[in-house]
Amino acid sequence: MTVPDPDFHNFDKDRTEQSFHDKQVWSAYDNDDGMTRYYALIHKVISRKPFKVQLSWLNSRNTSELGPMNWIGSGFLKTCGNFRIGRHEVNMTLNSFSHKVKWVKGAGGVIQIFPRKGDVWALYRHWSPQWNELTPDDMIHNYDMVEVLGDYTEKEGVTVAPLVKVAGFSSVFRQHLDPKYLLHIPREEMFRFSHQVPSYLLTDQEAPNAPTGCWELDPAALPLEFLRVMTDTEIEARGKVAETSKLERTCGESKEKEKSYVVGDNSVTKGEETLRDSMSVVKQPMVTYSRKKKEKAEASTIETKREKS
Repeated sequence: MTVPDPDFHNFDKDRTEQSFHDKQVWSAYDNDDGMTRYYALIHKVISRKPFKVQLSWLNSRNTSELGPMNWIGSGFLKTCGNFRIGRHEVNMTLNSFSHKVKWVKGAGGVIQIFPRKGDVWALYRHWSPQWNELTPDDMIHNYDMVEVLGDYTEKEGVTVAPLVKVAGFSSVFRQHLDPKYLLHIPREEMFRFSHQVPSYLLTDQEAPNAPTGCWELDPAALPLEFLRVMTDTEIEARGKVAETSKLERTCGESKEKEKSYVVGDNSVTKGEETLRDSMSVVKQPMVTYSRKKKEKAEASTIETKREKS
């Protein structure tokens, strides 16, 4: 699967051999649609040239810390909550990994991963507590990009703001300015979170045309429908141009305004349908990332190893 290069930030520099250190948790691409839903705890960096680390894949048997929904039993991957540490193994596939993940150690030695302030995540657009193994693929694989506005707490959950795409770029987004579109997600609805997306806050240093204060998202962690460069004309044709009075060229304070932001259903870019085989037992090789491509690694299957951990 070919993905475009980022417009400004080189995300590859954030996942080189030198980026790995002991006691880090890294996210890896899954075998479903290649998004970043696997987690691994790095126990020891054995060598960097060639890349070789000792790690454990993180697993979870249930979702009791979030609510009664049988999320894992219905065939979905858990990306928030408590995880246990699996068996130790050696991994030599650098391109399997996407980004470092913030974590804390919880009671009983579990690894806790929750959305943090400033993170960018993909939400399942049509998520419902009624989702199960019979939920159709075309309903599952639709996403919205959001920025997390505060750290998750068990009592309050978390609040997110939708991100809207900036026209003329493949993977640049900005926060929606209208507060009525803020979304509060309580503890029992944390299954809405599909996966974290690596992000970089643009300044005026990257290039003359860099939209200051906007987020550039890692193309390797975005569904393909979010990566097509759109013009204002195309946006107009789709009826998805936000009010120019509310949208500025820079994402911070600026007086320069233009019709450059894609807004879809509920004021978030609505992508096209993507293919997914979420309910089948995954037996494919693990998905990896290279600068231009997500490709199959020659290494063994992550999913099989996670299940055996």
